Formats: sequence, C-alpha cells, structure tokens
Amino acid sequence: MRVRALLADRVSIPFRRPFRTAAGMWLRRDAWLLRVVDDEGGAGLGEAVLEPSAGEAGERILARLVREAVNGAADGWLPTTVELEIHGAPGRALAAALGSALLDLSRPATNATEASVHLGVGVNAVIGFSGSHAAAEAARQSASAGFRTLKIKAGAERETGVLVERIRAVRAAVGPDIRLRIDANGAWDPATAEDRLAAVARFDIEYVEQPVAAHDIEGLADLRRRVPVSIAADEAVESLSAARSLLRADAVDLLVVKPARVGGPAAVAEIAQLAAERGVPVVISTLFETGVGVAVALATAAALPGVALPGRAEPPDHGLATADLLVHDLLLAPLLVADGRMRAPGGPGTGGLGIALDDRAVERFRSETGGSESAAHADGLPGLSPT
Repeated sequence: MRVRALLADRVSIPFRRPFRTAAGMWLRRDAWLLRVVDDEGGAGLGEAVLEPSAGEAGERILARLVREAVNGAADGWLPTTVELEIHGAPGRALAAALGSALLDLSRPATNATEASVHLGVGVNAVIGFSGSHAAAEAARQSASAGFRTLKIKAGAERETGVLVERIRAVRAAVGPDIRLRIDANGAWDPATAEDRLAAVARFDIEYVEQPVAAHDIEGLADLRRRVPVSIAADEAVESLSAARSLLRADAVDLLVVKPARVGGPAAVAEIAQLAAERGVPVVISTLFETGVGVAVALATAAALPGVALPGRAEPPDHGLATADLLVHDLLLAPLLVADGRMRAPGGPGTGGLGIALDDRAVERFRSETGGSESAAHADGLPGLSPT
C-alpha cells in the first residue's frame, strides 16, 4: 500500500455533563481525527488524543507532529513507530492514530476487526462518584440493561467508611452475580489503599484499578502481596516498556491498556503477548475518545488472548462504553451496546473498523486543521476537511 495523503482535523467536543475522576474533572475532549488515504482511494480513520497531564506543551508537540506527518504524506511518507516513540506521549498518540487508520484500511477485515464488527466484546458500565443511594440506583439500571460488570469510580472519599457504604449499596442492589471493579485513579497512598481494600474485599471485588500512584511500582507490588483483592495497573501502563517493568516486578494481576496511550494496536498486541506469557489478563480501555478511537479499541480488544483471572471462568470485560459521555461520537451510526456487549455497526460505507464518520459533526466541532490545503484541494480527496 502506498500512502497518497493524510488528512487531519482537530476537534473539541464537550462532555454531556462534567465527568469526575479522582484525577480531576473532564469537561471536553480535544482530539485529532486523521484519515490516511491510499493510492487506490481507500481511507482509514484514526484518532490521536492526550491526557490532561500532557498539558499545553504536550498538545503543541502533538500538533507539530500531526502537521509534519500531513506534509510528509504528500510524498508518500508516514513516520514510523520508532521515530515517534522518541517524542513520548505525543508521539505514541500519533502512532496510535496511524495504526488505527491502517487497521481501518485493511481489506478484507482482519480477524480482529471482523470479530469486533459482528460479535463484539463484553464491556463494563461505569458508576460515577455519587452517594450510596444514587450509586445503587445507577448500578441497578446498568444491570437491568444487561451489563454484567460494573466499574465504580473511587479515590475521592475522605474516609474508608464512605467507600464501604457505596460498595455495600451497589452489591445489595445488583446481587452476587454481577462483577464489581473499583477504579481509584492512583489517588491512595499505600497505607490507605491497604485499609480500604481490606474493608471492601468481602464484597467480592473483581479487581482494583491503579490504587496507588502510577510511578510507585514497588508500592503496587507490595500492596499486591498484602491485600485479598486483585491489583490492576492503568495509568502506570504508559508504554510497552512500562508494561514490561510492571510484569517483571510482579506488581499486577491484570493490566488495563489504553491503545491511545501506549501507541496503538501493534503496541497493545505486544503487551498482551508479554502478559499472556505470565498468565496476566489485559483489559482494553479508553481515554474518552470519540467513536473513532473507541472503535479501534474495540477491534484491539477482540484480538486479545483469552486470559482470565484465577478463579474466573471468562476473560474480564473491557472499559469501552464511554463514547456516549460526549455530546456526539462523530459517527454516522453509533457503536452498539446491548446485553453488556459492544460491537461496531458495520454496513455500507464502513471500513475495516466497521464505522463511518459523520462529516457534518466533524465540521460542527472542528477547532483546527493541520497541514497545507493545496494537495487535498488538488486531488479532491474524500472525508475530513482538506488540510
């Protein structure tokens, strides 16, 4: 395949309502939407996003890398993963978007994309910060909608008892067969994490996600030896090398991997292989991307080895049901969630990922284009706005 052009648009999409995590409040999602066009006229979609911790400096680096890639694509050149890795998180974000676009261009669909389009994967519902009564009601509604796994956001509680009451209320509302997982977003110190996990273990917690700070691998490993709850890393899994360090330290029972953070589908596949060799499951999650980023995460999840936690019959569900947190997912037809499973819509006009972009929505939320306009205008390229 020869690259004919790369089109890029930066979009800024508000959340339907402010979404709170222990790390802060999400109000909008800024993202770069990319389309790689090949010499046969086919186009593949990708999305590059950063976390708030990347700051303005990270966003500037990502914008520069996108513009350089747009200009280079006019000569048939795209940056390699190795070239992008030296730029850290912004480089991995662009690598993830380009990897997604190439996956979307695949014809026929790979096994991974075909599975995600037709069969889908299990996904969890998210129970946000709230009082015990509201959390129980949200959990009850999610279970009634068919979700078999609930992720409870935690980390902002001042006292252990507050967390215990929320978990108790949720467990009472949904019964013993629904899996419960807790996400602390690295908010606890090791002593607090040990105290709180010991207190909630009796509610049959599937695992706790990033209970301590991402940089504290030693603390995570020590906590894993001390508590009766499985330990997952999320924010700590920022790259292939970071995942390798976590596995070598025996710090985790499970890895939560965000394709947009680690460098895309190829990087996830390497991480999943390393984890599978140690019997460690991988859960795929999002950085609150639009439907484009969620679709590639879905396809990536469908391709994982089927590794389960000890004592569990099935691999864990994934954290992908997030696109509806935004006021628009930028897709013509949304990703489908039913009975606790997500799949891509497929159908005419969709690529290997099974999705099609809503160009009117892109126009509505566009904040910037990257690169020069001349090449795209001259060739009449399809899809995103000429850049």
